[in-house]
Amino acid sequence: MAVDALPPVTFDLGLPGWAPTVELTVHVRARPAPGWLRVRHATRNVAGGMFEEDCEVWDSADRLVAQSRQLARLPR
Repeated sequence: MAVDALPPVTFDLGLPGWAPTVELTVHVRARPAPGWLRVRHATRNVAGGMFEEDCEVWDSADRLVAQSRQLARLPR
């Protein structure tokens, strides 16, 4: 759930609203250590009415425990 729990990165670009997912791929790398999770998500490409969003989830032991890539449509 952590890889898809935050608002779309398009909010930071001034494009709030629903961004329907076209494809979501998640790689679960390890079971997280007890404690807080650190989540980073960003985009490097917004074009043609679509955007990609990459997410990384790090645990309290500083291990990468999950990562994802999502392709979505821009909000209207």
